Amino acid sequence: MKRIFWNLTLVSLITLIAYIVLYVIWGAILNEVENTTLRLSLIALMTTVAFGAILLYISKIKKSVGEDEVLADYRNKLWRSWFDDLKLIIRRESRMLTCIVGVVLICFALNTFDRMIFDRKTISVLTFFFAPMYLFDTVINIPFVGYALSAVLNCAVYLMFLLLYRKKKYNYWMKNNV
Repeated sequence: MKRIFWNLTLVSLITLIAYIVLYVIWGAILNEVENTTLRLSLIALMTTVAFGAILLYISKIKKSVGEDEVLADYRNKLWRSWFDDLKLIIRRESRMLTCIVGVVLICFALNTFDRMIFDRKTISVLTFFFAPMYLFDTVINIPFVGYALSAVLNCAVYLMFLLLYRKKKYNYWMKNNV
C-alpha cells in the first residue's frame, strides 16, 4: 500500500503541476464558455483524464509492470472480451482503487472538518496536493457528491486507460509471437 500511496501522491503532484501550467491554455479556451458550471466541469474532466493517464504511466508503463501482467494473464489463454479483462483488472487493481477512494474520502473529511470548525483551510492544507483527485467538488455544491463523483471518475478513467493499454499490449504480443 505504501507504493500505491506514493504513486498516487506523485501522480497527483504531476497532475497539479500540469493543471497549473495548462490552465493558461484551458482558461483562455474555456473563457468563451459563459456557463460557469460547464466550464468547471470541463476543467475537472480534463484534469481527471490527465490524472488517469499519468497514473497508468507511473504505475504500469514506466517499469513495464503492465506488460508483465498482460503476459502473465494471457500466456496460456486468449483474450476473450473487455468484460473478462475488466474482471481481471479489478481483482488486480483493487488496492489501487481502494487507495484512490480512500484518499478522496480523507480529503473530504479534512476539508469538511476545516469548513465546519475553522471556516478556513487549517488542517486540510495538505489536501491541496491531492486537489486533482477531487476537483468535481468545485462543480457540485452538494457536500460529498462532488468528492464521490471524483472518486468514481478517477477509478473509471484509470480502468478505461488500463483496459486500452492491456488490449494494445496483448495485440502486440500476439502479433509478434504467433
